[in-house]
Amino acid sequence: MAQTTGAMTFKACAVALSTDGNTWTDVVSGSTNEVTVSGGDRATGEAFTFDGDTPIVTAGKRGALDVTVKYIYTEVAGEAQTLVKASYEAGTAFYVRWTPKAAGFIYTTGAGYVTSQPYPSGSAASADAITSSFTVKVPSITKS
Repeated sequence: MAQTTGAMTFKACAVALSTDGNTWTDVVSGSTNEVTVSGGDRATGEAFTFDGDTPIVTAGKRGALDVTVKYIYTEVAGEAQTLVKASYEAGTAFYVRWTPKAAGFIYTTGAGYVTSQPYPSGSAASADAITSSFTVKVPSITKS
């Protein structure tokens, strides 16, 4: 098979947030700089028998996924910090969607909950923009 020519980077990724899964706020693309997905591992089991050298392996259900979004901290209404904080404090449903390529596949989470929303922190010695992040625990991610 020939080497792929379709490689891409996340440089044109678009990110949007929602509290209802229908109305999306996409102004966060201008302040978001990283999306990381972890978890979702499928549970497996194994058992040995007297007549065999290898186990019988079975598959169970998939675990929840953690979607972590890193963003540039601002105090502008409608940007990541203000949207996430309200949902985190109220314990209400939250959704994230992103597309690695501006006109490519869209990945959308199912209804989840913000589990981590650290407060901004930093050092006076740094000239870097303040960053923060939040994590949403979701049951699934769909691709369209």
